[in-house]
Amino acid sequence: MPDLHSKPPSAPLAQSEAYAAAALGIAVFIACVIGTLSRPVEFLASFWPANALMLGLLLRRPSLGYHRGTWLWGGGAFVSSSLLMGDGMAAAFLLSLANLAGVLAGWVFLKRLDRDTVMLRGTLSALYLLCGCIVSSLGEALLGGMATPYLFGGSMVKAIVMWFTGALICNMLMLPVVLSAPSFEAIRRARPGSWLGYRGLLHLLPLAALVTSEVAAVLLGGPGSLVFGVPALIWCALRYSLFSTALLCLAVGITKLYTASLGLIIYTPDHMLDAVSLRLGITLLSLGPLAVASFQAVRNELLDKLNYAARHDALTGVLGRNTFLEQCAHWLQRLASERRPAAVLMIDLDNFKSVNDTYGHAAGDELLRGFTRLVQQQLGPADLLGRMGGEEFAVLLPNVSHAEAREVAERLCEATRRELFTFSDDLQLHITASIGMVHQNAPPGHERIEQWLKEADYALYEAKGTGRNRVVTRAFAAA
Repeated sequence: MPDLHSKPPSAPLAQSEAYAAAALGIAVFIACVIGTLSRPVEFLASFWPANALMLGLLLRRPSLGYHRGTWLWGGGAFVSSSLLMGDGMAAAFLLSLANLAGVLAGWVFLKRLDRDTVMLRGTLSALYLLCGCIVSSLGEALLGGMATPYLFGGSMVKAIVMWFTGALICNMLMLPVVLSAPSFEAIRRARPGSWLGYRGLLHLLPLAALVTSEVAAVLLGGPGSLVFGVPALIWCALRYSLFSTALLCLAVGITKLYTASLGLIIYTPDHMLDAVSLRLGITLLSLGPLAVASFQAVRNELLDKLNYAARHDALTGVLGRNTFLEQCAHWLQRLASERRPAAVLMIDLDNFKSVNDTYGHAAGDELLRGFTRLVQQQLGPADLLGRMGGEEFAVLLPNVSHAEAREVAERLCEATRRELFTFSDDLQLHITASIGMVHQNAPPGHERIEQWLKEADYALYEAKGTGRNRVVTRAFAAA
């Protein structure tokens, strides 16, 4: 059991870890019961998900591995489930010890790797995952294999080999599912995709190909049927998320294990070669799709970062000029067709050049970031904020009256004037902003956005020319 040498956590954090350890124990207990139901008469389970589940949860929340309660809850889950399903005390203790040894071995190996690699977000994640599964399975098999002859009789060597291959296939099928499963927050924020129409049907084609391949494998049989679904699984890995691919690999693996057991394979040491061959084949079958899906996940993440960088200002994180104009054009086109009002604000920080000249560009950059955060706090979720260049920003306020837009502008001006921007213990600054505003009850179409912003810019110049730290409105001069 891991020893703790770090500083004791705070009371709320310790309580949170205790609750998480208890939840892990309950989940492992349920998985143990499910695994026990797959056990042939008087031998080990043909599919045992509990160890991979516990290992995956430890890797997802690394702090749990250093919490003593985690191992106590996990061990209790293994022992109690074994007793519940009819095992004797000796069998429950020895089998549980082997399960914990496998989880511990896999955790010690995988926790040392880069977190992105462990969470299947690295180009070599699938290979490292296979290595971790091998280490975990060896740790489990060495203890379990030595106990098996005492519990069930037979050869120790055969028991170790059977235990190792059984643990390996379970880890390789279950662990990717646990590691890639989306968080509750990600599920809550996810937008359900449309499965209707032509594009929805195209999205289902890889899944349909996989189902067809597996049906053909069952109907035709033979040694080659094991790999019938490989092309379809690769297609799924290219089109679906990593989690979806991991689920499909799990479903295919369990299906093959089940169909092979219908009079073809018996998972006992007396039929070791057939069982070992099948288990290793299914294990390696899932490696290719997982490697492709992991690589795709890395690629998609890099493309998302590149797209974000191209569309957002690198310093402040708000929309860049071109993206702001593009999104404004879409908004104005919609507002013009619905005859709804809108307003545009052009904002400029007063005397910003003197901040750079006096305190340096690092202070100026930090001031721009702080001002951006301040503006975002004052805006609604539908409002657009973009950096037009230097210390000049623009805001689109859709569906607002003239009075409401003026109130937002005055509030921004007042918030900026009151804010004390802090850069270090000895550098705190007050700054003001000038704002030019243009409002229309029926805004121009998207092709006039540049002209509309130009009118707001004229109002901004007037605000700066008449004393700064104020809001000036201007009527839009329609052509």
